[in-house]
Amino acid sequence: MDVASETKAGLAWTGAGKTVVQLIGFGVALALARLLTPADFGLVGMVVVVSGFLAVFSEIGLSAALIQREQIEERHRSSVFWANLALGTALGLALFAAAPALATFYRESRVTWMTRALALNFVLAPLGMVQSAVLTRAMRFDKLALAEIVASVASSAVGLALALQGFGPWALVAMPLASTLGSTAALLMLSGWRPRLVLQRSALAELWGFSSHLFGYSVLEYWARQVDDLLIGRVLGARPLGLYSRAFSTMMMPVTEVGAVLSRVMFPAFSKLQRDPARIREQYLRVVAVIAFVTFPVLFALSVLSEPFIRVLYGPAWVPAKTVLSIYCIAGASHAVGSTVGWLYMALGRTDLLLRWGLFAGSLTIAGIVLGIWLGSIESVAACYAAVSVLVLSVPRFAWVGRLIGMKVSDVFRAVRGALGASLAVSLALLALGRLTAGLAPALDFALRGTLALVIYLVLARAFSVRGLAELRAAVRAKFDGAPAGS
Repeated sequence: MDVASETKAGLAWTGAGKTVVQLIGFGVALALARLLTPADFGLVGMVVVVSGFLAVFSEIGLSAALIQREQIEERHRSSVFWANLALGTALGLALFAAAPALATFYRESRVTWMTRALALNFVLAPLGMVQSAVLTRAMRFDKLALAEIVASVASSAVGLALALQGFGPWALVAMPLASTLGSTAALLMLSGWRPRLVLQRSALAELWGFSSHLFGYSVLEYWARQVDDLLIGRVLGARPLGLYSRAFSTMMMPVTEVGAVLSRVMFPAFSKLQRDPARIREQYLRVVAVIAFVTFPVLFALSVLSEPFIRVLYGPAWVPAKTVLSIYCIAGASHAVGSTVGWLYMALGRTDLLLRWGLFAGSLTIAGIVLGIWLGSIESVAACYAAVSVLVLSVPRFAWVGRLIGMKVSDVFRAVRGALGASLAVSLALLALGRLTAGLAPALDFALRGTLALVIYLVLARAFSVRGLAELRAAVRAKFDGAPAGS
C-alpha cells in the first residue's frame, strides 16, 4: 500500500474512532456538568496543571522519534520502553511526595490525596507508549482507534458511576486512571510487540537529537497553555478556575478532535515524504483548507451562541463562563490551523527550529496571560491570550515553518479565506437573528439559530466554491473511484 492509500485508510479509521470517542466524551461531559459543581472541576484542575507538566517529562519525545526515524531496530524500541518506564516511575514518586506542598500552594487540603492518586498514572502510562508508536509507524490506525474507544468507555463508565454515587471531584480523578488502564491493556493486546531486556545508551542517543528538541518545545508549549490555570487557581480560586477550564475545554472540542484525527495520520505520512517538500506543501495546504472548513463555522457560531449553548447543555451554574467561551472561540480558529505547523517541523526532523518557535511564541503567550491575571478576571485572561494568539502570532507561525517547504503565508491565507469569510458572514447573521429570537426559550433559540447557521454556511460554501468543501468532495470522489485525492 502506498503513502496516499495508507493516509486515506488512516484518516478513515482515525476519524471513525474519534467520532465515537467524541460522542461518548461529549455526553459524559454534559452529565458530569450537571452532577458536579464548577468548584469540583476547579479542584481537579489545580492538580492537573502540575501532573500534566510532569507527564511531558515522562515521555521526553522518544516515542515520536521512533515514528519519525527512517530506520529503527529492536534495540531502539526496547530501550525506549524501559527508559520511559523508569522515568515515569520516578516522576510518579516525586509527585506523590510533592502533594502536600501543592496543597499548601493552593491553600486547599483536598488536593493532597487527589494528587497522590493521579501519581499512579505515571507508572501506568509508559506501559503502552511504545506499543502506540509501533502501531502509528505501521499506520495501523484501526487498532489505535479501537484502543482509544476502549479507553473512552472505561473512563466514562468509572467517572459516571462515581459521580452518581456522590464522590464529587474524585469522579474526575478516577477518569484518567481508568482511561490509561483501558488504553494500555488494549495496546498490549493489539500491538503484538513486547519489550526485550535491552536498554542501550547508544540506542537512546541516536534518538535524542530529535527527541531532545521536541521535549524542550513540549515543556514550553505546556506552560504557555497551562500557566493560566495555575495562576487562576492560585489567585482567583477553584470556582473561577472551573468556569474558565470548562469554557476552554468546550472551545477545544472541535479543535482537538479534528486536529487529533489528522495529526495522528499526517505526522507519519509526512515523515515518509520528508525528502519531497513540494509534495508535503501541496498536501499540507489541502489539509489546512479542510480543517478551516470544518472548524471555523463551529467556532464562530459558538462564539455568538455561547450563552444559550451553556445554559441548555451545562446548566445555569455554568453561565458565567459565557464570555470566556465567546472570546476563546475566536482564538480557537487561529489555533485550529496554527497547531498544524508542528507536523511539519517533526516530519522533517527539524525539532530544533520547533524549539526556537516555542521559545518565541511561548514567551509572548505567557506574558499575555500574566497581564490578564493582573487585570483581575477570567475574561481578561481569555482576552489577552486571544490577542496574542490571533494578532501577534498568526503570521510568523506560518512564515517560519514555510521556509522549510517553500510555502508563503499568502498560500495559507488562500487555503482558509473562503471558510473564514463564510464563517464571519454566518456570525453576523446569527447576531442579527438574535434580535428576533430574544424572547424564545434558550433551547429553542440555540436549536433555531444553530440550524440556520449550518444552512447559511453550506449555501455560502457552495456558492463561493470554498476550497475546504472542494477538497472534501475530491476526497470522497477519490474514495469511491479508488484513486488518491489530489493524485
